[in-house]
Amino acid sequence: MRRNNISKNDIVNNIKNRYRLPTNYIESIYDNIFLIIKNGLIKDGSFKISKFGTFKVLSKKARFGMNPKTKVKHSISERKVVVFSPSKIAKKKLNGK
Repeated sequence: MRRNNISKNDIVNNIKNRYRLPTNYIESIYDNIFLIIKNGLIKDGSFKISKFGTFKVLSKKARFGMNPKTKVKHSISERKVVVFSPSKIAKKKLNGK
């Protein structure tokens, strides 16, 4: 399965071509959106965008992992990760309902 990753430049260029707005204006909006999400995650541990989904911060405990090729064990430190859960509306749209 091939992943179709999208970059900041792809998003900015798409909006620029669609709405004919200046690039620096679009980049400023883009940066502010992600700053709002990041600050919400830092402050509350979750951030909900209605009709889209929720971002949450989860804590993962330290554990031991193993390189499957070399069989060398190493420790994986405790860390925080961000997960996304789509809303019911977003799920319905993805499933064509």
